[in-house]
Amino acid sequence: LETRAASAVWWSTLEILARYGVQFVVMVVLARLLTPDDFGLIAMLLVFTSIGTLLVDSGFGAALIQRQQTTADDETTVFVFTMVVGAATALVLALSAPAIAAFFDQPKLIDLTRVMAVVLPLGAFGAVPDALLTMRLNFKTRARAEATASLCSGIVAIALALRGFGVWSLAWQGIVSIGLRGMLLWACSGWRPRGSYRAASFRSLFGFGGYMLLSGLLSTVAVRLQSLMIGKLFDPSALGFYTLAQSTQSAPASFMGQVLSRVGLPVFSTIAHDRERLVVALRSSLRMAMFLFVPCMVGIAVVAQPLIELLYGARWVTAAPILSVLALGAALWPVHVLNLAAVSAQGRSDLFFRLEVIKQIANIALVLAFASWGPLAIAWSTLLAGLFSAGLNTHYSERLLDYGWLAQLADQWPTLALSVVAALVGWAVLHWNKAGPIAMLAAIMVSAVTYLLLAILTKNEALRELRSVVRTLRAEQPNVGL
Repeated sequence: LETRAASAVWWSTLEILARYGVQFVVMVVLARLLTPDDFGLIAMLLVFTSIGTLLVDSGFGAALIQRQQTTADDETTVFVFTMVVGAATALVLALSAPAIAAFFDQPKLIDLTRVMAVVLPLGAFGAVPDALLTMRLNFKTRARAEATASLCSGIVAIALALRGFGVWSLAWQGIVSIGLRGMLLWACSGWRPRGSYRAASFRSLFGFGGYMLLSGLLSTVAVRLQSLMIGKLFDPSALGFYTLAQSTQSAPASFMGQVLSRVGLPVFSTIAHDRERLVVALRSSLRMAMFLFVPCMVGIAVVAQPLIELLYGARWVTAAPILSVLALGAALWPVHVLNLAAVSAQGRSDLFFRLEVIKQIANIALVLAFASWGPLAIAWSTLLAGLFSAGLNTHYSERLLDYGWLAQLADQWPTLALSVVAALVGWAVLHWNKAGPIAMLAAIMVSAVTYLLLAILTKNEALRELRSVVRTLRAEQPNVGL
């Protein structure tokens, strides 16, 4: 299991790194070619396409992964359902275009909404191959599909932006990416709908997936509510700054979150019957993930302003304080993802849903309470909601696994302490040197060296476990090459 998990982490990391790496580079280029208004307009539309995507999946992807053993009828049932719902949801979204444009008072959204609605059936096309490859921990195939789709869509977006297409370059980037990804997954996985649609399969899968759908809807509404409120109360430019900061912060956060959730759920599901092994796997995963992730996010918070200026240009500097707050709020993301994966692996999607209801009600309430003070205040509301959610996510881990927040904090305090020390060192380098890219790079390098040296000197347990994973990957090197 350790070897399979290590290999899965390797390929999932390559896949998501390729996708987010390409997307990040493309975003840097597009930020210099497009305006904050363009990014704001597409963010308004993403409020609705994100919800539509969740409705199309309806939790069936997670249900297939959690089941481990699926039949041809199960897979075909999911395929038929997602395609039908994808087409229906796209039609509803297209018909709602005038109302969406009127809500934001942005007439451009009418045509944008009608065209972007096509991403919903395109995403449904690759849903089953995607879930099956994840269940089998076959991330090598997914890596190739993701890298190709991201690269091609990025080239299309940049070419359109250079020709003056503005916000349409972002729209077509999304369409090409999702469409090409679905076709490649379909072609490379070898999967075909060989079974029949069965009501029994639908009911069985929806018993798990229904809770996952409702949980996902609550989470997406809470996240997209930020864009909804900024777009409604302010203007596309303000939403553009917030979206850029959110995208910059979410690049490492989404990268880490997707690696952990994709590998965590299928791996935890295979040992869900053995409580002791599951606890050991959860503890080890948390230590390693936090060791890598926390200093990254704290570092982004420290160097946010020079980082924004270097990557996107001086006109985007308004996004810097928002980025700092969002990065700090995302520092505990592995705690959220892995604890929820452990709960889901035991088939307790009902508990997963209960957690999400409580967390997202609190999240939504905080966003609504802070919204009138502007985008930076909304960023602070997400930080507070993140702290509350981190504590809540460990509640059922304590009940089901006897591994609650006190035990998890005891495991993580060395990483948190090292991150604070490294951040202070980086801040001092920035403070005592002339602002600019050189000072920023110096701060990052000095902080990273400080962090690693202190980890070695204190014999950090997470570092030891990471070394073990690296040795496992080296032993499997002939099997992980492209």
